[in-house]
Amino acid sequence: MSSEAEVPPHALVLRFKPMDPERCLKRLNQDFRDTGDYSLSVFADVQHPGETVDQLKSRLLAASELQGINPSTNKAYYVCTRAEKLLERKFTFRKDGDGGEVSEHYSVYFGSSTPTLEDVKRFLEAFDDAPEKRSR
Repeated sequence: MSSEAEVPPHALVLRFKPMDPERCLKRLNQDFRDTGDYSLSVFADVQHPGETVDQLKSRLLAASELQGINPSTNKAYYVCTRAEKLLERKFTFRKDGDGGEVSEHYSVYFGSSTPTLEDVKRFLEAFDDAPEKRSR
């Protein structure tokens, strides 16, 4: 069971595919059958002292690999400049609570009602338009 987590509004948030509204909605419904929550996975954290934004991105990408994201099949990612954009859209962040996830991994919770395509679009609008490629 997941529980609400506090993510600072200035935290950088990375979201991997799918980023197409219809595919995201399908993923939400699939994951609901598995977890009982309407949520999508993200990686988020704030910059450490002296850390650049690029170093933060690299750290979040490394955390995603620890969480099981295969870099060869997830070559692009989207960046939300601030968690604030998701919070303003009335989404909340959650942690799985099973101890098996890295500290930078969160689920963005869509609520207890079945999400609509409009809900998914509201989520996706928070992210940058152009994907950034992994540097390898």
